[in-house]
Amino acid sequence: MFDRGGALARGGWRLAVETRGAAHGVVVSRRRTFTPGLCIVEPIFDAPLEAEDIESALFDAAPAPFREALAAAGAPEPVAALAGERHAWRWTREGVSTEVVLDADVRDALAPSREAEERNALRELHELHELHELHELRVSVAWDEGADAAPLVDALFACAHDIVDVLPAFVRVTDALERAAAGCAAGDVAAVHADPVDLRGAATAEAALLAIGANISAQWFGNDAGVRDSPNTEFIHQMRVSQRRLRTAMRIFSRWRDAVWNTHIAPELKWLGGLLGEARDRDVFVESTLPALAGADTEPARWNELRDAAEAQRAAARARVREALASPRYAHAALAWLQWLAALARRSGASNEDGRSLYRHARKRVRRYYERLAQTQKLTAIDEASRHRVRIAAKYLRYTLEFFTSITSRRTRTQTARTLSRLQSVLGDGNDAAVALRYLERMDAEPYQLGFARGWCEAVKRYTAKEGERLLRELPPPKVSRGA
Repeated sequence: MFDRGGALARGGWRLAVETRGAAHGVVVSRRRTFTPGLCIVEPIFDAPLEAEDIESALFDAAPAPFREALAAAGAPEPVAALAGERHAWRWTREGVSTEVVLDADVRDALAPSREAEERNALRELHELHELHELHELRVSVAWDEGADAAPLVDALFACAHDIVDVLPAFVRVTDALERAAAGCAAGDVAAVHADPVDLRGAATAEAALLAIGANISAQWFGNDAGVRDSPNTEFIHQMRVSQRRLRTAMRIFSRWRDAVWNTHIAPELKWLGGLLGEARDRDVFVESTLPALAGADTEPARWNELRDAAEAQRAAARARVREALASPRYAHAALAWLQWLAALARRSGASNEDGRSLYRHARKRVRRYYERLAQTQKLTAIDEASRHRVRIAAKYLRYTLEFFTSITSRRTRTQTARTLSRLQSVLGDGNDAAVALRYLERMDAEPYQLGFARGWCEAVKRYTAKEGERLLRELPPPKVSRGA
C-alpha cells in the first residue's frame, strides 16, 4: 500500500500495487466505515504496471477527485506490504449472495482451491485453517447505496456467525493493511487506550451513542488480540476498561437497551467482564499489593512463597481469559455487539423519530450522577461495601464526563476531571487492599502474615477513606455547555 504521511488514507483513499505471479497492477479504492467492522469499499481505478514502481502508473485515466487527492498528498511512498495466498467462496445467506475471502500465510504454499460449492464452503474453510496460519478472513456483499441496507448487513453477520462456529476466528475492526500501515506488526503492538470521543456533528443522543459505541469498539478490539497472545498485562487492563465503559454507556443511554441487547449482549458482557475483572485483580495483587506488603515487613523474604502461589493463581486466571477469547461464545458475543450497533445506525439513518437533544440528555445524566455522588455520606463513617458503591458512582460520572467532554465547560474538563480521576484512584487503592486481604485469607498464609496484612490493609483503607472524603468535598460541579 502506498501513501504520503497518511494523507490519502485520511481522505478515504487506498492506493495499492497487487502482484500475482509476474503480473503487477495498481488498484485504487475509496473506503468509508459504515459502523465498526463494516467498511464500504468503492472501486475507483485499476491498471496494469510494467513493474512494481508506482511512479509508472498511468493515473491520467483515474477519476479527477483521486488525481487531485494524489497531487495534494505528494509523491506516494510504500507504507505497508503483505504477501498471502487467497482463496474465495460464494454462498447465499439470508437470501443474499456473499463472498468469503481467506488470505492465508504463504509459507504453507498450498495451491489455490477451486471455488467451493455452497454446501462445502465451511468444511473447506476448516480444512484450510488446519494447514494455514490464518491471516485474514473477510466477508463481503455487493453494496447498493440506494437499496435497503438491512438484508445486506444481516447476510454479512449471518455468514460471520456461521464461520465462527467452525473456526477459531475473532473480530478485527481494521484490516491487515491498515494495521501494517500503522506499524502494528506481530509482536510490536501496544495496548490501545481510550481516545477522546468525537461528537462533532452529533446533535441527538442517538448520534452520540453511535459515536461512543464506535470509540469503545476501537479500544475493545484493539486489545483483544494482545490479551490472547501477549504477556503484557496492560492489554487485559485496557480491554476491561473498554467493557466497563460500554456498560456505563448503556446505563447513560438506557432507553436504547432493547430485547437483543438484554438477551444476547448484556449477559455475555457480564460473563466476559467477570473473567477480565478476576484477571486484572490478580495482576494488581501480584504486581502491586503483595510487593507493598513485603516491602512494609522487616523480613520481606517471608512473603516469597505466597508470591509464588499468587503468581500461579494469576496464570490460571489469565488462562481462563485466553480460553474464553478463543471460544465461539466470545466470537458470537463480539459479533452480536457489532450487529446491534449496525442496526442502530440503520434505524438512526432511516428516521429522526428519536431526535432528542444531546445537550439535554447529557445534562440530565451528568447532573444525576453528580448529585448521587455529592450526597454520599462521609466516607470515613461508612463501611467498606458502601465505599465501594461510591467508587462505582465516581466511575460512572468519570466515564460519563469523558464521553461528553466536547460539550462540557473548560472547568469541567480540567478541575472536575482531575479531581474525579484522583478520587476514583484513591478509592481504588482502598478496594485493592480489601481484595488482597480476601485473597490472602483463602491462601495458605501464616497467622503472622494474615495479622500483618489485616493491619496494613486497614491502614490503607482508613487513609484512602480520609483522602477520598477530602477529594469528594472538593469536587467542582460539572457543567454541560451548549457552546462548548
